Amino acid sequence: MNRYIFAGQDIIVPAAGPSFDDASGAWAAAAEAATGSREYEAGCGRCVAVMLDEGGAEAAMLGALSEVEGLRRIPLRQALSEYPAEAIKGALRGAALLRWLETARYCGACGAPLADKDAGSEDYGARSCAACGRAYFPRISPAVIVLIRKGPRALLAHNARFKSGFFGLIAGFVEAGETLEEAAAREALEEAGIVIENLRYAKSQPWPFPDSLMVAFTADWASGEARPDGVEIGELRWCLPSELPEIPPRGSVARYLLDEFAKEG
Repeated sequence: MNRYIFAGQDIIVPAAGPSFDDASGAWAAAAEAATGSREYEAGCGRCVAVMLDEGGAEAAMLGALSEVEGLRRIPLRQALSEYPAEAIKGALRGAALLRWLETARYCGACGAPLADKDAGSEDYGARSCAACGRAYFPRISPAVIVLIRKGPRALLAHNARFKSGFFGLIAGFVEAGETLEEAAAREALEEAGIVIENLRYAKSQPWPFPDSLMVAFTADWASGEARPDGVEIGELRWCLPSELPEIPPRGSVARYLLDEFAKEG
């Protein structure tokens, strides 16, 4: 059993991290104090995740855990860069499920409380409404991210929310009624003013901030003069592999795309 402790956007990891293999000690105390918990299956096996709130009695537990030798509280995004993908897989799923539970409390149709479906039921993993019978499954918000090539260069984008000097890639959420391919082409045109071609799937990654599934592509520039939209994107650069500025950390699908591009340099 893989056991994970979360606090807000952070994860508490033991020295052997990121999961607690021992069901006693710090894990047992945190599990007893937590108000949010979820058992689930992931690629790494059976898992359970708990969420400790920053307030009330749980705050005291967080303080106690901070004194335990060998435990660290780190941002989940940092954990992505520190641990191998297979090791962190269960934590990503746990974080997404716990955040879904925070909002999946009442039926959106009639307002009655929701309850977990029983193990073995057809809709196991969902939450159902006893009043009107609707079932609610964990929400997933698909998004696309694209590394666009123009000859030996790749297009990097500075989002208005990024710190100065930090660059990522063209990305955005898929809209209703839209294919992944259409979303990638639309984002390139909206954010950078360019038309792309030869769109190729690269890989995907769960991104529980709070509930995204990142679908990564590479593409070639076809036409248009790259220019930032001035709203989401403040600056664009066509970079050679040797010219990359500060980019997303390892563990993210954006970094995977850029690392593959950098290998060509």
